[in-house]
Amino acid sequence: MKFTLQQVMVTGAAGGLGRAVALGLASHGVPTVCVDAKRDGLAETQAEARRLGASCMSIVADLASETSMSETFARLDSDAIRLDGVVTCGGITSKTRVLDMTIDEWDRVMNVNLRGTFLCVQHALRSMVPRRSGRIVTIASDTAKRGAGRLSTSAYGASKGGVVSLTRSLARELASFRGAIRVNCLCPGPIWTEMHNGMTPEERATVENSVLMGRFAKPEEIAAGVLFLLSDEASFVYGETLMVDGGVVLD
Repeated sequence: MKFTLQQVMVTGAAGGLGRAVALGLASHGVPTVCVDAKRDGLAETQAEARRLGASCMSIVADLASETSMSETFARLDSDAIRLDGVVTCGGITSKTRVLDMTIDEWDRVMNVNLRGTFLCVQHALRSMVPRRSGRIVTIASDTAKRGAGRLSTSAYGASKGGVVSLTRSLARELASFRGAIRVNCLCPGPIWTEMHNGMTPEERATVENSVLMGRFAKPEEIAAGVLFLLSDEASFVYGETLMVDGGVVLD
């Protein structure tokens, strides 16, 4: 794949899919700005990206906080860092059912997953629009189409459904740029990351049986789809919701 990108921000880059995306970009020599609330994980991602020979800046930030995200982008402006790509991998899940969920927990899931995506994209567009150039990939979930249930619950599914709708709406808002600013969404299926290490064999089997391919995805497999959407080869892909889910939504 070919990339004509100067600098890409990846949120949620301390581990999982975010780290896989950042390292995938690094392997192609694309400089990254990695953002997450987890300082130690960010440091590990940054060290690995640099080992691959790419520039990598890390910023500890709360994706759900308008103040924190404003400070993050202000720092980039002060350092004269021009973002021409953004990938919003940052997110949290919840296993609490509707009847037991507090409004605070609902708000936290919505704020990180949906509001955090909005804040990152809004700030990025403030510099992309004047330049008439940029690439945005939001990360939703297969639950946005099929509903939640096995690894997560209604709050998570609703937040990710919001990300899909936000992305499609953004594509219409930015249509006057005729693809100079490309925006797309990727919906992963179940991904095996460290957050699932506590699953019982029975729980893991239940999830795997819901996937037509019979297994969890590796983060790198999902990251490959993200890299494609950022690449020059995806020049005519616009406003799309790409499913990389092992056939979950076909079940």
